[in-house]
Amino acid sequence: MRTTQYIGLTNDALEYVKNAIRTETIPLTFGMFDEEVKGTRYHMPVPSGPNTEYWVDEIVQAEPWSSGPMIFTCLQAHLKKECGQLCDMGRCFEWVLNPTIKNGQEYDPIKGHYYL
Repeated sequence: MRTTQYIGLTNDALEYVKNAIRTETIPLTFGMFDEEVKGTRYHMPVPSGPNTEYWVDEIVQAEPWSSGPMIFTCLQAHLKKECGQLCDMGRCFEWVLNPTIKNGQEYDPIKGHYYL
């Protein structure tokens, strides 16, 4: 059966965002039937220094096809300084494309590996 398969974050990413102060739902992408797939913005504790906000957004990292799109996500970090400067902190907790995955698995959320 063809369907959109939301896989989401790796286990390490899920462990990291457990420290979120609050969360909010954000648009992520659209599935194969134009259904909206939502992600999450995680407001995290602010790092020490001249910082006022720190948050990570769940973003689409890869959408390989296996009877429909499989949506793998990672985190995109953002930091706001006291002066108002917004710093893009880059991606973190990305999935790793690994052709050595065995036993018919398409992905392993514990290791954060996938191969389709």
